[in-house]
Amino acid sequence: MEQMENKKPKFLKDLFDRRFPQIIFIYLGICWTILEFFSWIVEHYKISPYLTDLSFITLMSMVPTVGMLAYFHGRPGRDEYTKTEKIGIPVNVIITCCLIFYFLGGKELGSATTEISVVDEAGQRIQREVPKRLLMKRLAIFFFENESDDPNLDWLQYALMAGCHYDLNQDPIFSVYSGYDDVIYQKISSAGFSDQLGMPMALEQKIAREIEREYFLGGSFKTAGDTLIVSTYLYRTINGQLIAENTFRGTDIFHLMDEINRRLKEDLQVPAWHIAKTTDLPVAETITKSIDAFRQYILGLTQMNLNNDLNTARKYFEAAVSADPTFALAYYSLYQLYINLNLYDKALQSLNVAMQYLYKFPESVQFAVKEEYYLISEDPEKRTAVIDMWVQLYPDDIRGHFRLANEYLRQFKIDEAINEYNKILAIDPERKYYHRYIGDAYLIKGDFNNAVEYYKQYQRAFPKDYRSFMAFGNLFLVMGKYEKAKSYFTDAQLMEPRDITLMTLLAIVDQRTGDFTEALKKLNQAEIAAATPVEKHLVYSVISDCYRERGEIRKALEYSLKMTGASEEYQKTIDVVTGQIDNNYFGLYAMLGQKKTALEQLDTYRKTLAKPWLRLLSLGYLQVALETKDSLLIGKYIKEAEEALRIFGENNRLYVIHNARGKLFELNKDYLSAIMEYQKEVRYLPIDVTVLCRIGRCYRKMGDYSKAKRFLEKTLDILPMHAPAHLELTRIFVQTGDYEKARQHMEIVNSVWKNADPEFAPAREAQQFFTRYLQPAI
Repeated sequence: MEQMENKKPKFLKDLFDRRFPQIIFIYLGICWTILEFFSWIVEHYKISPYLTDLSFITLMSMVPTVGMLAYFHGRPGRDEYTKTEKIGIPVNVIITCCLIFYFLGGKELGSATTEISVVDEAGQRIQREVPKRLLMKRLAIFFFENESDDPNLDWLQYALMAGCHYDLNQDPIFSVYSGYDDVIYQKISSAGFSDQLGMPMALEQKIAREIEREYFLGGSFKTAGDTLIVSTYLYRTINGQLIAENTFRGTDIFHLMDEINRRLKEDLQVPAWHIAKTTDLPVAETITKSIDAFRQYILGLTQMNLNNDLNTARKYFEAAVSADPTFALAYYSLYQLYINLNLYDKALQSLNVAMQYLYKFPESVQFAVKEEYYLISEDPEKRTAVIDMWVQLYPDDIRGHFRLANEYLRQFKIDEAINEYNKILAIDPERKYYHRYIGDAYLIKGDFNNAVEYYKQYQRAFPKDYRSFMAFGNLFLVMGKYEKAKSYFTDAQLMEPRDITLMTLLAIVDQRTGDFTEALKKLNQAEIAAATPVEKHLVYSVISDCYRERGEIRKALEYSLKMTGASEEYQKTIDVVTGQIDNNYFGLYAMLGQKKTALEQLDTYRKTLAKPWLRLLSLGYLQVALETKDSLLIGKYIKEAEEALRIFGENNRLYVIHNARGKLFELNKDYLSAIMEYQKEVRYLPIDVTVLCRIGRCYRKMGDYSKAKRFLEKTLDILPMHAPAHLELTRIFVQTGDYEKARQHMEIVNSVWKNADPEFAPAREAQQFFTRYLQPAI
């Protein structure tokens, strides 16, 4: 025991003799100084913040090497290198390199900015020094709570959120959603908070996670005399960690919003050099200096965005620009409102004023204003050029790439859209949720193998996200593998039992496999569960489609009308009408012999839609012409619809044009030309096998039964209860004398269309065919 006590001091004495502790403490002191120096450098110069991480990892991981050198060479006098050092130091260096690669591999370690030079849509060269991806911040801002006793201040609940959101648009490193954005608003409404206020923080975190925001900001306010006291909280979404709580006091609301955003940037550790070089005008300069104009604007924005009350919103917006004639943002909102009220001249005047004050908008908003200007000017080339310029000016701004990807999808440039999504992943590999976007794009393209691969990557990254299971379910639904689809949808529903979309998807599985009773039962349950207009709109749309498949057109129209009613509660007029066109609403009237009613409604919309959206009505007129088989009008409206789609850059809807041309050729008995048009339709609808049924029908009419059967059987491989395909095969087997197979297919036709309306021509023709060729043989 005494020997051990003597040994311990001897060991410590040996360490001190070798100056081991002194050297280690000196080294740690030097490390601290170096880290502080690099932190200062990063904060004040355009250097990557990862440089501090690099310094920390390198310095800390080399402590064993310093320890070995101190132990073996700290004592005065010359020492030889030991075997421990010869092995230990190289191993330590290798481990250090591995740690650097693991934690910082792929990270930008040089400059935090890059120089960009591009030519804008007017041919002017623009140069910018823009931040790289490493500075990007994704934020959700929720409504502030009014904790004062003054209801006259309720408007500030929305104003503080909207003002902070708009002010952050000046900084290109921020990607922000607020409660005014539909992506948040619908989720809040679905959770039962229709007035958007009083939400629990857990719901804010859930929504922020679902919309892929790294942080979320909220707060409350009260008053003390004339002073407004605003409290804010900032949380990290992934783990609900509180980053900062702050309190601001003042009498000037605009100054308070400036202070909130200034502190927000500090709390998110935005480098001082970036703050110093970034344009950050006071809120009063970018929005308005008039508190009355701002109040009127916020009241109007609330009515327009949350209540969809355009007429009330109009009064507030007009009062806002009356109080401040230079209120550019209010003029742009007025433009959007006037367009939906079909006040084209007023809309154009408001947009022109907004363009006059374009310099007041943050640059990211300027892109949106110019896009709209070139849309209403019917100049799609310049509109696309504006988006291209955004991406070129800010190559690390994910918002631009996402916007360009959406534009490519509209133009049916699927590979280009996928390329933009991959650029986003290259810019920020942490945004693994973009694997789902890529999978969806491959699904649209009909590339199932790649879709599966990207859905797997998404599921590996987010194993508890119900949307990964929904994505696989959708994939197998499209592929006609209904048991697998049902399994994935059921698993997703266990995670998110209230999701209305999942309820409708499970009903679609039942419908496609022939269990119409169970499908309608599930849809009725979904209708009862639907709590918001958006959810009701979805359910009514699926019910309408289900009845249409069964030939029950009156019921299909009934639910299509309900769908329109639901959409009118939350959508603007333009979106309501385009939704009706997509749902073949006007064609349903024509199927029932109510052509006059369909045309009257379309004529009514001619008075409520402004240019260029007025052109889209040609798609509705085309539906009526096709159902009434009016060759002259079909030809006329094909040309008008094609021009409308060109102006809107919606090549993804060109399948409508090829479908109409195919049907027109069929009416003229030019079946070969019809097949060629339907094959072009397939290019735009590679996952819609009903097109193959139309091709098969044409081959049957040409007498080529072998090819006809091949296309029809492909249709039934995916849609085993598709009545038109079964009817075509019935006709073929009757023509070839195989009455047994003809009856088998006819039984399915009769089971699907047994409750069809007498006006539904395909069911009527099927019954006539059955009576003429098959009934006598029974």
